[in-house]
Amino acid sequence: MRMILAWLGGGVIALISIPALAAPEAVRGVGFDETLSEEPVLARVLSENSATTPRPLAVRLIVDRAEVEVEPGSYDFSALDARIAIYRSLDEIRTLLDLRDSGPGTVTPEPWERFVRALAARYRGSVAGFVFGTQPGAATPPAPEYAFHVKSTAVNLRAGDDGALVILGRIERVDASWLASLYEEGIAAYVDAIGISAGGSIAGVLDVIEQHHPGAGIILLGEPLGDDPSTGPHRLLRSQLDVLGTVISAVTYRAPPAVVSAVLPAIEALGPLIDQQVVSLDDEPSGVRLLRAGREVTSTIPHRLLFGLSDSTRYFIYLAEEGPLELELSEPTGMRPVIHDPLSGARRPVSRFAYDESDRTATIGLPAEAWPLVVDWSTGESTGYSAGEDVSSTVLPSVAEILARHQQARTAQDALLGTWVASASMDLHFRPTAAETRFDIETENRFFVEGEQTEWEELSFRLNGTSWGPNRPPFPLLQAEKVLSLPLDLRLDADYRYRFEGIETLNGRECWVLQFDPIDEERSLFRGTVWIDRRSWMKAKVQSVQTGLSPPIVSTEEVQYFSPVGELDGRPVHLLTRLVARQLILVAGRTILVEREVRFDDFELNPADFHGRREAARASDRIMFRDTEQGLRYLVKQEGRRVVQDQATLSAMAALVGITYDPSYDYPLPLGGINYLDFDFLGTENQLALVFGGVLALVNVQRPRLLGDRVDGSFDLFVIAVEGSDRTYDSGGERTGQRLLTRPFSTAVNLGLRVAEFHRIGASYQFRYDHYSADETTSPEFEPPVSTGTHAIGLSWEWRRSGYSFVAGGTSHRRAEWRPWGDPGDFQAGDGEYLKYSASLTRDFHAGFHKFHVNAAYFGGRNLDRFSMYRFGLFDETKVRGVPSSGVRFGELGMLRGSYSFDLFEQYRLDLFLDQAFGRDRRAASNWQGITGVGAGFNMRGPWNTLLRGEVGKSFLPPEYREPGSIVVQFQILKPL
Repeated sequence: MRMILAWLGGGVIALISIPALAAPEAVRGVGFDETLSEEPVLARVLSENSATTPRPLAVRLIVDRAEVEVEPGSYDFSALDARIAIYRSLDEIRTLLDLRDSGPGTVTPEPWERFVRALAARYRGSVAGFVFGTQPGAATPPAPEYAFHVKSTAVNLRAGDDGALVILGRIERVDASWLASLYEEGIAAYVDAIGISAGGSIAGVLDVIEQHHPGAGIILLGEPLGDDPSTGPHRLLRSQLDVLGTVISAVTYRAPPAVVSAVLPAIEALGPLIDQQVVSLDDEPSGVRLLRAGREVTSTIPHRLLFGLSDSTRYFIYLAEEGPLELELSEPTGMRPVIHDPLSGARRPVSRFAYDESDRTATIGLPAEAWPLVVDWSTGESTGYSAGEDVSSTVLPSVAEILARHQQARTAQDALLGTWVASASMDLHFRPTAAETRFDIETENRFFVEGEQTEWEELSFRLNGTSWGPNRPPFPLLQAEKVLSLPLDLRLDADYRYRFEGIETLNGRECWVLQFDPIDEERSLFRGTVWIDRRSWMKAKVQSVQTGLSPPIVSTEEVQYFSPVGELDGRPVHLLTRLVARQLILVAGRTILVEREVRFDDFELNPADFHGRREAARASDRIMFRDTEQGLRYLVKQEGRRVVQDQATLSAMAALVGITYDPSYDYPLPLGGINYLDFDFLGTENQLALVFGGVLALVNVQRPRLLGDRVDGSFDLFVIAVEGSDRTYDSGGERTGQRLLTRPFSTAVNLGLRVAEFHRIGASYQFRYDHYSADETTSPEFEPPVSTGTHAIGLSWEWRRSGYSFVAGGTSHRRAEWRPWGDPGDFQAGDGEYLKYSASLTRDFHAGFHKFHVNAAYFGGRNLDRFSMYRFGLFDETKVRGVPSSGVRFGELGMLRGSYSFDLFEQYRLDLFLDQAFGRDRRAASNWQGITGVGAGFNMRGPWNTLLRGEVGKSFLPPEYREPGSIVVQFQILKPL
């Protein structure tokens, strides 16, 4: 028991210097170099040698790219296949492929990536690792370019064989500062080991690796053994004395067959030391002293005290060419070691051994030889201690490691997945204002994806529940600037910074969670969060917003969901299966929220008939699209061939015919004219929105880039050609003697500032002119107000995100002229200046064919009189179904409005409305009065590609307002042009 505890104590001492992560097993031991163009040196020696093959043993096979890639993109693997087969047939021989001609500047990226990926995939499981790097003696290339080359090569190697080691080789001893600059570019997560070219001092390079990449395997490449078989073993043993117990875990040697044959016994003898991880114990804590003839010579004798982590044994290796030595050291077991001669394989007792139990110190006599000898305590009783515990489950990977593993997994998938086909349903929804009916566009599509090229055909199109064919209404393709640098992509220039946020479970999948932000805030990039599956290393979810947007796009927010959709070569394939996007667009001087959802299913991976089906789609008359570097474009037919429409569709026009019945007017109000929208008015990126309905006209001209990309400006004009009736009521009904006729005209100049992706501040100046005149029922004693202009200055703030829209603002008004009017008590001088303010929160919900809309709003003000109070007109933001435009008015309003829409038979959409308002006029009474409005609407397709829309509203008003009626009806016919 005392011996076991003592050995355990020694093990604990040794563990103090163990690195956090040991070098991979395949990056440990001894190997020999050979080239593909020459004979297989190691295989020949082993076939001629009847002795047991020493372990661990490796061959570094140097392969010139031209030996395999006989023509660009054409590979001849016959010679390499034969060599790999030889070493695969030999037990316990690891093969490292050293790929030459692989530096940037000598190769173009894509062919080189295909070459290494093809090589790794072909020899998957047969090759322990791949070495690549700059040509020996070549000038070191710029660090950023070379780091990108290292990453892309590593990703493609692992895509072909994710079990093979990636070794950055041929680092020269003078490359320390250059290697440090490579590490600063983030290569540590992409390589498993560093191969250092033999020759000269490499301390500087080792310091860089220890600082930037602790735990990396380090291989000394191409150590020469000379051409003399008699001196080769000496040179090998001296080399091993220099590296055993250091951070260098493996050495490959350059030697002819005769020398290789001569050194194999020495390698076999050193097997217990080079077949396990060993650590070096410091002399002072271990009490190591070397004496010759009573004089201490410790500092002049090459030596190293080692501890084997697998067999828990101490070894002392030394070189004493000038005579015998005496070794003193602290030794807790009192065991008598043996002297092991690696050259002859002989094991003999030490010439002298003494042990002092009081201070547990051993004194050992050591013989002299011209080559290193080993003092071996392995004949003693072993504790069975093992340091081989797997700590990978408790060690979190770095962000760089997560990115590298994801890029490796994605590249492996891309190598397998050439083409795929999928069905996709797309839903798009937008609402011009909170009070208006929204538009729903639903399409069914078939996607064709080949590499980076994506096309799809539109199989069906529904607008507000009604189906259309290929001649469906055209819609502008409004889209944000195409981002070519995506998060997680491997690129030469780093565009994003990443931050580890933790581990989350997403739909039963444990995921790494990373936050990413653009380095350059002015460029159009993304900011958000990505969830990466811990098992597959593929994306499970990405939530992002786009930065640096240009008008008319104010903000773009997306959530992408990825799932396994099938298998290729036994590997699950993960693709985008759902996308939810919300976009804010400046339209007609207003910010409109556009919501989009895409759902993919029915995936077919690498279908044999892919090209035939895509050509059939191109030959059809269906509408098609292609995703280009400039963004989404129509793929139109010209002379029987599909070509990309260079210019995006940026305008739409429709003819409008309709009628509106509102009790405020003496007769139904006819509508007839056009509705025109142009997002590139006069080719200047300006916008023109025009609604001309015969009796009314609404015009907006907008300049999205008034001052840079963040400030926009617009001009509004509203004119109505017919006079409306302004009425007033009391408990006895309408006071007909106070009825007036009005005709408004208004114009406004608006400014908008986008302060962030989801925030916008607006300012406006409005000029309104109201013409008042007496009606035929107006009492002669009732004095109409003076017709006057009103100046108004307003401020607003908008916040829209995740489907929610919050708008708040206030406007100060000042009438140009204000004189007494009406009956005594009606006129108040302070009403010439008044203030109106409001706040509104809106949210839409979608569940398949069912759509819900909820809006809550508050409207208030100061000095509001009969002509400035809030009404419920057709074009007012306070609209309530069934309430007439005139007569019903309040100085303060609280509102809750909702709607439910559903589709029938892909031909009709039905809308149901429920509006509830509470209002009061502090001048008349302090109590709140309730107003309820209900309504129903329909949309359907009519003849000649027209769209029929109708709506009827019924309100429940307080008693004094019921006389004119509580039903409002609208009917419209839209004809896309």
